[in-house]
Amino acid sequence: MKYKFGAFLLATLGAGYAYTKYQAHKEHQSQSSWLISDAIKVLKPFPPIKSVADYQKLYQASEQPYVVPKNVQLQFGFKARPDNADIIELNEFNEDNQRIIFYVHGGAYWMQPIYFHYAMLHHLAKKLNARIVMPIYPKAPAHHAPEVHAMILDTYQQLLAEEGVKPENITFMGDSAGGGFQLAFMQKLRDLDVKLLPSRAILLSPWLDVTMTNPAIDAIQPLDQMLNTGQVRFQGEKYAGPLAPSDPLVSPIYGDSSNLPPIDVFTGTHDILFADAKRFKALALEHDWDVNTHIYPKMLHVFSSLPIIPEAKESLAEIVNIIKAND
Repeated sequence: MKYKFGAFLLATLGAGYAYTKYQAHKEHQSQSSWLISDAIKVLKPFPPIKSVADYQKLYQASEQPYVVPKNVQLQFGFKARPDNADIIELNEFNEDNQRIIFYVHGGAYWMQPIYFHYAMLHHLAKKLNARIVMPIYPKAPAHHAPEVHAMILDTYQQLLAEEGVKPENITFMGDSAGGGFQLAFMQKLRDLDVKLLPSRAILLSPWLDVTMTNPAIDAIQPLDQMLNTGQVRFQGEKYAGPLAPSDPLVSPIYGDSSNLPPIDVFTGTHDILFADAKRFKALALEHDWDVNTHIYPKMLHVFSSLPIIPEAKESLAEIVNIIKAND
């Protein structure tokens, strides 16, 4: 399904050129981004959960081990670590004091990484001479937030234990659920030991509140062709498991984000999660947290992972500059 979705997007870009050019101009956005948004109306990237059978199928999938797809290995060079198949790495440079991107992927905490995650991370690795470390955390609904936190903490501590690895060389990144997780994780690390914190964090369309109770979401939902509020809320509740959905470990917008490294949030206005990105921005201003919010008009959820659109290229160039400026 996920590879059919990618192929469909690429094929759609070649169709209806004149019409889409007109529509994109009218909407004041790039032609390719308008095309992709329109394509998502037809082919939904997230499996629907409308029946017990749908849920059982996804539950069974969440119990299966993940294997890096062959095409990803061949095209981009990502591989599972020999000593731990649940840690995916890319390291083409292997330099001293190397930049490291510690990435937590999105997918509502239910889905595995897809092709576009790897394409984006490969692009950033090349631009930054960076090593990528991506834990494949246990997935809901079979697994829950405490297990995910335990696994990613263990992975991060293993990374810090390596010779020459320093927190100041590490950037935390994540998209959607992974972006929300990284904020919750930094709040937890600060309380454990502030010396564990990375140099900075970059959050792409982060899912900051799984309760999905922000009233501003309702006005955005008709514009969001990818996410459905009801389904996302249900997935968040299952991910929370024994914790309350409003627990900061699950929904970090309810936590304290003081004394954290600088945080950059990238968000689009046609994403229901934009409502809480704006809310987080307001909280940061109120409490003097070090947060910079990059708002892209009319962009969909995790648009930065679609490097075929100009707005994604622009955001990735921003991200590269942010990380380089941190050296």
